[in-house]
Amino acid sequence: MSEVRLLIPADFGRGDVTPRPDAFMGLRLKGETMGTSWSANWCAAPGLPEDTVKAALEAGFARMIASMSPWEPSSLISRYNRLDPGESLTIDAPFAEVMDIALEVARASGGALDPCLGGEVMRWGFGPAGTGAGEEGRAHGPAIWDKLMPEPGRLYQPGGVTLDLNAVAKGYAVDQMARTLENFGITQYLVEIGGEFVGRGVKPDRSPWWVDLENPSPEEAPWRLALVGCAVATSGDYRQQIVRGQHRLSHIVPASSRTSQFGNLASVSVIHECCAWADAWATAFFAMGDVPSLALAGELGLATIIQYRDAPARLSARLESWME
Repeated sequence: MSEVRLLIPADFGRGDVTPRPDAFMGLRLKGETMGTSWSANWCAAPGLPEDTVKAALEAGFARMIASMSPWEPSSLISRYNRLDPGESLTIDAPFAEVMDIALEVARASGGALDPCLGGEVMRWGFGPAGTGAGEEGRAHGPAIWDKLMPEPGRLYQPGGVTLDLNAVAKGYAVDQMARTLENFGITQYLVEIGGEFVGRGVKPDRSPWWVDLENPSPEEAPWRLALVGCAVATSGDYRQQIVRGQHRLSHIVPASSRTSQFGNLASVSVIHECCAWADAWATAFFAMGDVPSLALAGELGLATIIQYRDAPARLSARLESWME
């Protein structure tokens, strides 16, 4: 294996990278939420109680779970999935924002990301078993998307829809962590949930927040990303999968549409200003496969890396310009 390969944003050294005083302290919090771990690292002047920051972050996690966790029977999304055809539900602002992102990426990706595939995910043996796992949870696609939110803040059940927003909600929760720190006046930080990150500012020594992308191939040199003023999210099945007989089943559906020309596709990482968007596009690109994903990433100017189990990684045109 060769040395670590660095990915550094083209605009590093300009804009939002001026360090605050060396007297600022490096602080770190960590915990668990949404079935995984979280952490927050930041540099700030002494005086801000860590317990106060942690309480604010955990309150944000609780709001996200109450809104969009399909594992929580009383959450808004679980309540929606139990609605009868023609019924509707008032949703909170975070739910509405995540739905808007999911539907926009669904349309732009030709349905590679579809928030209405919760029933399919359940039938494959992933996610919570519940309403939608049977024949009733099969409504999805463009004709359904247009019926979901005909008015702001209200979600309609056209019949047969089982929503699953996990492809966007975790990234959105990381964005919310960032906003929480900024509300305390913190401008130099790295926050993450389950390996999805947002980094802002730099450390007092002017070095960036470095994030190592997990490498599915032992033969490939690892990638290290300077996360300055951006977010990164990864989607793949090299960790979360079920093997039935001779077949490996992915939690990211629809697998029937996925193609991989250059190797055994393992993961897709997307770097974006917003972690929710990075999360959504990483999932969509993984569902699409490598060739169409690289083409669309090029059209949209998205920094994207596709990694394989058995072949060299491939980078979008924008990300290639970041290589050092």
